[in-house]
Amino acid sequence: MTTQYNELSGRSVDRLQALADGVFAVAMTLLVLDVRLPPTEADGNHALWDQLRDLGPQFAAYLLSFTMLGTFWLAQHTFLERCRRSDRMLSWATLIFLFFVSTLPFSASTLAEHVHLSLAVGLYWANLLGLGLSLGWQIWHADRVGLVDDPDSLGLVRRRLVLAQSLYAVAAALALLSPPAGIVGLAVVQLFFIVSPRLPVRV
Repeated sequence: MTTQYNELSGRSVDRLQALADGVFAVAMTLLVLDVRLPPTEADGNHALWDQLRDLGPQFAAYLLSFTMLGTFWLAQHTFLERCRRSDRMLSWATLIFLFFVSTLPFSASTLAEHVHLSLAVGLYWANLLGLGLSLGWQIWHADRVGLVDDPDSLGLVRRRLVLAQSLYAVAAALALLSPPAGIVGLAVVQLFFIVSPRLPVRV
């Protein structure tokens, strides 16, 4: 009975996509909740401007994390679109991936509050690493058990994922020298992947 159940459960790719879209939407919305003015009321334009300026780290973390989630959503969407079916293992790999999606707002909030600490950058990078490893697990499993009609197409997603994770690791390592430099490095890598479709080289 257990074997029969395992063979029947988690076979719908559409349900995985729907769940992923919902979790990504919630996580992206939660990110902006940390960008808020202090409870004290500004008594003039100058005071309000000072409060808005102080929100710089929070807004930067929001922008970085929103684009990060967008990048991972596109990667998983591209992968799932090529799956003709799912299975129980792919479903669990997707759930673990979505766990790391749901924790990114916390990592982003910690990063915004402690931009001067290398541990905060390390925590944020660890969240990105979890996203990359769990997405890689999904791709590896789908390729191994033949869930994809065109296995060669997975190579494109896999290469881009490896490149992204390698660059994120290098950028995060800069935090050992200077935490702000690590954050800037992550932002530069993210900007690269946003504009890469318009670059003359293929990535």
